[in-house]
Amino acid sequence: MSGESDRPESSGALAGLRVLDLTGRMGGYCGMLLANVGADVFLIEPPGGHPMRREGPFKDDVPHPEGSLSFVAYHTNKRAIVLDLEVEEGRQIFRDLVRHADVLIEDHPRGYLDRIGLAYEALRPINPSLVMTSITGFGLSGPHGDFKAPDIVAFAMGGLMALCGHPGRAPLVGPCDIACHLGSIHAAFGTLIALYNRRGSGRGQHVEISLQDVLVADPFLRLITRFSVTGEIQQRTGHSQGTTVADTYKCKDGYVRVFVNQADHWRRFVEWLGNPPELMDPKLENVQNRFPLRPLLDRLIEERTIHYEKKAFFMELQSLHLAVSPIYSPGEFLQDEQTTYRGYVAEVDHPYLGRHRFPGDPYKLSESPWRVEHGAPLLGERQQAAARELSRPSPWLEEPMEPAPALAASPLPFEGVRVVTFPTGVVGPCLTRLLADHGAEVIAIESAGTGRHSPRRGQGFETAFDAENNRNKKRVTINMKSPEGREIAKRLIAVSDVVTENFSARVMESWGLDYPQMRKIRPDIIMASLQAFGHTGPRRDYVSFGPILMCFSGMIYLWRDPELERPGAACQTAFPDYVAPSYGALAILVALHYRARTGKGQYIDLSQAEAAASMLGPAYLEWLINHREPQPQGNLSLRAAPHGCYRCKGDDRWCVISVQSQAEWLRFCQVAGHSGWASDPRFSDLAGRMAHRKELDTLVESWTTQLTPHQVMLMLQREGVAAGVVQTAEDLYRDPHLRERGFAREVYHPQAGWMTQVGPAVRLSESPGSVRHQAHAPGQDNEAVFGGLLGMSPAKIKQLVEQGVLL
Repeated sequence: MSGESDRPESSGALAGLRVLDLTGRMGGYCGMLLANVGADVFLIEPPGGHPMRREGPFKDDVPHPEGSLSFVAYHTNKRAIVLDLEVEEGRQIFRDLVRHADVLIEDHPRGYLDRIGLAYEALRPINPSLVMTSITGFGLSGPHGDFKAPDIVAFAMGGLMALCGHPGRAPLVGPCDIACHLGSIHAAFGTLIALYNRRGSGRGQHVEISLQDVLVADPFLRLITRFSVTGEIQQRTGHSQGTTVADTYKCKDGYVRVFVNQADHWRRFVEWLGNPPELMDPKLENVQNRFPLRPLLDRLIEERTIHYEKKAFFMELQSLHLAVSPIYSPGEFLQDEQTTYRGYVAEVDHPYLGRHRFPGDPYKLSESPWRVEHGAPLLGERQQAAARELSRPSPWLEEPMEPAPALAASPLPFEGVRVVTFPTGVVGPCLTRLLADHGAEVIAIESAGTGRHSPRRGQGFETAFDAENNRNKKRVTINMKSPEGREIAKRLIAVSDVVTENFSARVMESWGLDYPQMRKIRPDIIMASLQAFGHTGPRRDYVSFGPILMCFSGMIYLWRDPELERPGAACQTAFPDYVAPSYGALAILVALHYRARTGKGQYIDLSQAEAAASMLGPAYLEWLINHREPQPQGNLSLRAAPHGCYRCKGDDRWCVISVQSQAEWLRFCQVAGHSGWASDPRFSDLAGRMAHRKELDTLVESWTTQLTPHQVMLMLQREGVAAGVVQTAEDLYRDPHLRERGFAREVYHPQAGWMTQVGPAVRLSESPGSVRHQAHAPGQDNEAVFGGLLGMSPAKIKQLVEQGVLL
């Protein structure tokens, strides 16, 4: 049932935490993440059952309220209670439940809970310790706060959709409600931040998650910051990747992805190709110099790959230490040796579905592992027993609070938590930035080759990365090849709470800094390792980058244009580079809570591949329960029509539209000035609109091409129909909603001058995160850390620099 099935049920880090869940598709995954690590989550269902019970796909394609795979995907491991919040009697019962709860999570439209008297300000006097987490498309403030935001609208408005797909064709939304999943991870993270703060203050607070904020904060693209520094507007490039010349190539039994962007990788790859004379010029070790040879490269590579089965190709080139992967379907990922070795899939019993398999979480926690204890709740199941339990105070409310720190009136939640990080790539810096934004003291140890410099004016891409992912941190430089340097690192670890690293699996062990050694330095240390394929298993030493993990996990198989044979939408963000740090930050919070309750540290083994896979849970259930391979849907929805991405007036300008009810369809026809569409028998109901989707999309686009995307969005949203602009980097830079909410703000960078930077995506009402200082240069904090924290004299620090121990 879990990543460590021999653990007792009471080992859950959040055991006893009581959560009331008022979520659907947008926030349902948040409650499940909390339940998997021990929280007791109660889904509040209306009479007649949760709306998702009526949404397909269904087990064996037979509609049944207990057989909806959509409901199962978001509400497994929860319990449920039926309550009518539309009547005062039901609302009063809910207030009584709130009195004894720790957390309330909800994803209703802005204003709904105010209308029925259940907003945070109304509930706080009932339970001042309550943490309430609200998940919406655009947040609880700002001019777009009332906009409807199904997944496709949030994804388009967040800036990523414009970079996904093929030139000349419609941009592609990510699969499986990917915006909602990512928002829910941040919601769970934010909830645990607020609970951690409550340990000292005794007070709850309101946590706010905007899907648009979460997507705009993508640390790989850094769209707003990058645009403000460089003026660059990235474009869709089809199957290719903007950072390399390698691509998707055909094999005997499918397709593989090759990602060669480093000089040593290029040399080995050329050797594997047989050292073609055209590729022997040393200048081609530079990626930019290879772009003119793209057609030649594609021909030479596919002439080789076509003779391989994709798994054989995968294993042969990985043996050469090259970043390649098959483009796995979800079923192939679930059956891969690495996935099965790590126990990523749990087994669970359900009265209607029977014993079935269910995807777990992407992290293995050594002391408090995730567990899927039971299947999705039956409607009205054990209602009286649940009501009796909910009538008693939560065990967490009865725990003694820790003394509040003698800090400012509203200290940052992680004030006093020290994190040592060994960062590389995007994942490491992004993970600790999430912690640093909320008050953790992060000390980044950077080693040989880093040098004491920061990006200079003119190095726009690097400046944007540095500004976003290294803010709020202290940066020191230690030569980790030096025994004395490693001893200094151990001294820092001895006075720290958390250590993070995302090197290849053997690096920390070679330095004598693996978890068993860490525990000798500090017994209650929390260590998080974020390897590409995880720290264990037959593929733990495989080479990878974000695009490779998207292929391995099944994400690229589903993220494709169904009308094109060759898979892959070439999403220009390396999505795992954002997903893995988000899961990593959540896992560290789980471990901090466990340590606060037990005094024990633990080891977190996070697989970046499993992090990507965990975004695709609804699709995996098609394989695990219905035993069939899920297929790419492109921009199609099974719940709405019209639903898609439509060309608008302007060069490569697009909007998205999602009509989710019959009433919305009638309003859409009125706004579009085509009331006759509503009376057309082909489009009279959802089934008809789905059956005639192509004809309908042609008609819709005949209207949208006469308007700009902003016109379409404003006209439809004002009438309660979900629509959004497929925003470019410049659109985001100018977005009035992001500016009004203070999410995008102007800051002065010492090297680059004025730039626009985005704030923390998790908002807390009482202890908000902040950007306290801009990114320091590597080594800038050597004196402060080694002198102030470790007590070294200036003379000693100078001596260590001269000896090459400090850089």
